[in-house]
Amino acid sequence: MVPVTSSRLRKWAGRLQKAFTSYREAATDQANNSSIDLSNPLINYYRHRTRVNLPNFYRFALQTRSIVIRDIFAQVASNRNISLEDLIEIISNHLDRDVTQENPSEINTAFDSSVLLALADLIANSARDDLDKHAAVQIYEFVRTYFGADALSPASLLLNIEALHDLGEFETSQTLAKAHGIDEFAPLQTDLLHLKRLRMSRTSHDDWISGLNKLYADLNMSQVQLLEDSSLPLMDRLSAGSTTSLEGPKVSIIVPTFSPDEGIRTALRSLIEQTWKNLEIIVVNDASPERFDGLFQDLQGLDPRVRVLHQEENAGAYAARNAGLRVATGSFITTHDDDDWSHPDKIAMQVQPLIQNESLVATTSGHIRTTEHLNFTRVNAEARYLQMNYSSLMFRRSLIEQIGDWDPVNRGGDSEFYLRLLRYAGEDRVRGLHDKPLSFSRVWEGSLTSGEMSRGFFGYSRLIYRSAFRQWHREAYEREGHVYRSSEEPRPYAVPTTFEPGQRNADLGDFDVVYVSDFFRQAKSVDNALTDMASLADSGLRVGYLHLYSPETRTTTAFPDRLFELQLEGKITQISLDDLAHTDLLVVYDTSIGMFLDQKKASLSSQRSIAIEQKQVALADVEPRTPSYAPQALTNLDACFNTRFETIGASEDEQNQLKVTLPLARTLLDDMIWRTHVSENPGEVRTPTEMPVVGFHSNSNQYRLPNTREQFEKVYISDSFTTRFYGQVWQPLEKYGVEFKHQVELVDDTDTSEVDFLRSIDFWVYWPHSRLEDRVWAPVLSAFQAGKVVILPTSLERLYGEAAVYAAEDEVISLIDFYTQNRDEYVAQAERARSFIAKQYAPDSLLSRVATLTE
Repeated sequence: MVPVTSSRLRKWAGRLQKAFTSYREAATDQANNSSIDLSNPLINYYRHRTRVNLPNFYRFALQTRSIVIRDIFAQVASNRNISLEDLIEIISNHLDRDVTQENPSEINTAFDSSVLLALADLIANSARDDLDKHAAVQIYEFVRTYFGADALSPASLLLNIEALHDLGEFETSQTLAKAHGIDEFAPLQTDLLHLKRLRMSRTSHDDWISGLNKLYADLNMSQVQLLEDSSLPLMDRLSAGSTTSLEGPKVSIIVPTFSPDEGIRTALRSLIEQTWKNLEIIVVNDASPERFDGLFQDLQGLDPRVRVLHQEENAGAYAARNAGLRVATGSFITTHDDDDWSHPDKIAMQVQPLIQNESLVATTSGHIRTTEHLNFTRVNAEARYLQMNYSSLMFRRSLIEQIGDWDPVNRGGDSEFYLRLLRYAGEDRVRGLHDKPLSFSRVWEGSLTSGEMSRGFFGYSRLIYRSAFRQWHREAYEREGHVYRSSEEPRPYAVPTTFEPGQRNADLGDFDVVYVSDFFRQAKSVDNALTDMASLADSGLRVGYLHLYSPETRTTTAFPDRLFELQLEGKITQISLDDLAHTDLLVVYDTSIGMFLDQKKASLSSQRSIAIEQKQVALADVEPRTPSYAPQALTNLDACFNTRFETIGASEDEQNQLKVTLPLARTLLDDMIWRTHVSENPGEVRTPTEMPVVGFHSNSNQYRLPNTREQFEKVYISDSFTTRFYGQVWQPLEKYGVEFKHQVELVDDTDTSEVDFLRSIDFWVYWPHSRLEDRVWAPVLSAFQAGKVVILPTSLERLYGEAAVYAAEDEVISLIDFYTQNRDEYVAQAERARSFIAKQYAPDSLLSRVATLTE
């Protein structure tokens, strides 16, 4: 997409206006022509997504870094389904015209301002160049012009101002910032933008340092100066000016380093020049090569307070911190990255609140990410330069006895330690000093965060690590009332393989099967993928998993416990896109994951690759919607994994659709249809008691439940049996009211396993909403395997055949009575259900498919 200049637009204005008018007329004709359906199921789906939960879809778009997804936003931003290029041209055309000549109601009808702003935010945050930033600015201006300045949220406003600033439109940026008072929700942003402008304008370094010192003066902070050596990058010339000396308890500063460059001299100089003089600076050499020995000797001689500690093996920054912690003698502990610069008042400002208030256990500080030439930047999704610095945490040494030391992973351990501290102390006992820039954190290509964090993107391995330790924090706190761990003991939670000490960038070797899927707890295919992986691992295969975010997943709070259990047990291995590995079979579960992979490249190689097409259940009588278009998904998957994917349906319906959409050579034979399977052993068939128990799995889909409360009571409530609902119960409570919980027993799936729940019931009854166009559902299969009589509406006989009993809603209770009284009939029906599973949904069928694909 290339934004169009004003001169070109004036030249094309007539043509564009005619095109716009013709397009509107064509759309009207289409709407009036009921005999032709030209709706686009793909756009229908994403238009619905943006209406239901635009913030979630925006976060997904940032996480993918996709360029293709911009067109999706453009198409749903208007009622014309136009591409991004056409949208920018039309917007530019309207901005070039007299606003008073426009019809406001027509503009409001034609465009969705919230989606337009999300698109502008997306382009601004993922901008590749100045053309992208200009496109975002045009959209912001269009929204302000036709929908009002109040239409922009604070986040959009900050992005708009930043983009204008980066394009050199300083006066417009400044005017907008002043008019909206952005410093109220982004402290110091105006001052920092001014400093960035001085660097962009290539003014003298004296002007820049004067501007910086004015900011420090306004904040009652010490002045700084530049070293005379002009050959150094500007950040490495920063030095303290004349400062006062402050005395007090000793502070130990741990500086882990491996193969440092000259930036470590800047870091140590900034610490030596601190106004707080009672310091112990522990530089931990994490087994750097011998060629650095001379540098470490020089560092040792910089100041009597500097001590260099040498590690025998390279184990990562957090293991190095723990080594420094063991020899630290200060009353307070903090850390410092080996190429950052800290203001001379930083340590004093962090330690004084701890001295003055004994109830506080820690302080944190604010920092600015910057290049070595002091061009401010950011990796956060919000356009704010001043952020909390996790690696600056200062805490009382006694705290280690309460919470333990750092997790010795090779990255990401700051957040784990900090959140463990909060679990112990609570937020009220940690003081956040985030309103002043106490340090500059160097950003350079190849740094630890390069490629794993950017504006709105958070590396998937880091997401998995964060979810794993948070799960353990929660469980440990609920179980023991505190969260403590020591690096000397085995880690009680799973971490990504390459997060282990010494394993960063390691080759993970050969796998038999690797599953690529969305492994968030709420993802559509996660349960099926986990079941497959567990069965394959139990059969002796080496199994890996690679998490990618699916456009269908609307809630991304955590990963399932079972995923981490399998990993901690050593049955599966986590892989990221950047990890080196090879697999005989690569299974993408399912194809929608490939829709927006256009900017991803995997290091994983595979002998054979397949993508499973699995559709979600749908509702009758709604516009056709689909989250994926198989040719586009396969194109992206092929490019991402540098291979050629074949496809297979998860049922006959998906398989038949694939045959229409793709070349036959891209579709596996029908006998390979990727049916889910039940991994549990067949349950014991036990006849009901005189007061039988009816059970059902409740999940977050309200359409898995009966249409109305009246229908619910007809099916599930009777004096002749009791009823238990298993799983997520908020949906039926919301649908049927509080009386629901007095009519059934609610069984929490976090307290009781599915196997134990099924063992506790006699019948399993499923009565979905009449609008639900159902597909084979795993809980139904589990009930079959458990040896229960399953009762379903007659519309589902096409899916389960003789495995279930079918009835009308007013026949369910009598059927339960019949099978309760006729025990032989009950046993015969339960055996038919288990036989159904053995023929089509047993683990052997999965193993057979995998063997065929890898032979």
